[in-house]
Amino acid sequence: MKKELLNAFLLSAFGAFVAWLIVDFTRLGMIATGFFVGLIPALIFSTKIQFVTDTKSLKTVEKILFPIVVALIGFEVKIRSITGAPISIWIFLLIMVSLVVLFAWLISRREPIGGFLGIGTAICGNSAVAALGSFCPNRVKEAGIAIGVINILSIAAILVLPFLANLFNLNEAQSGFLAGAGVQAMALALATGKIMGPDAEMWASITKITRVALLSPALLLTFQLMKKDKTGKGKLQIPFYIYIFLGALLLSNLGIIPAEILKTIKIVNEWIFAAVMVAVGLQLTRQSMATSGRNAIFYGVAIWFFQIALILVFLKVFGVFSS
Repeated sequence: MKKELLNAFLLSAFGAFVAWLIVDFTRLGMIATGFFVGLIPALIFSTKIQFVTDTKSLKTVEKILFPIVVALIGFEVKIRSITGAPISIWIFLLIMVSLVVLFAWLISRREPIGGFLGIGTAICGNSAVAALGSFCPNRVKEAGIAIGVINILSIAAILVLPFLANLFNLNEAQSGFLAGAGVQAMALALATGKIMGPDAEMWASITKITRVALLSPALLLTFQLMKKDKTGKGKLQIPFYIYIFLGALLLSNLGIIPAEILKTIKIVNEWIFAAVMVAVGLQLTRQSMATSGRNAIFYGVAIWFFQIALILVFLKVFGVFSS
């Protein structure tokens, strides 16, 4: 194992331990605390962290550990809760994703950056941007800028959405739906739901994974808008961790796993998730965030506000999950 990768794992594990030590002080929960344990040193010390490890190694830690987190969350989800949900939420997610992609394309004046920001905001942040980038390899600069903007907005989301949930008096199910539908990055969506309670965490997970599953139709819509920029040969595919999640969900709902084991799995997952969030936070240096242009930030904020407004209207006006 490379020294940088080993250090990245050690930093993430140590950060999770620090998060555990100070969680009672922060009152944010261990996972959200882990994110800030990584973010604050990254912003203060910036490039000095690169003398210990590097962004590529931290990203590798995230890629290795995060599918485990998603799979273990599957053990916490009850099928009865999902099947009892109104079908309107699944229809809404499809409509929301389409409207966000179209809004992003229009507000950016049909520039390629709009395509990247639109699909990144509508679906799953960096992964969706990378998927679109595989079809548009001549737009590396726009993809990089979009990832920078989405990272900034994901940081804002973990702070803003719990405040909005409280402001609009959302219950836990509604709060979880807001987190799952309104946060760009997968890890941060689940972490935001975790802050707002166990039911919120469950619905954040289900909602976000449904959004990720819509990646292929979102890409097809974006391709139609960006025909002249489509030059690569990427593949339409669903991330493999969704299948792992579904397998864990089915296994846990068969009733063959003892409650004590499920409780242990939940505790272990909290530690792994905290380590992932430390790795995510450590990647967000001032240099990586400064690559975002003013126009791109403006477009990104406008697109995200549009998305959050759609979600809040859906929850409050139509009374979804109100009972």
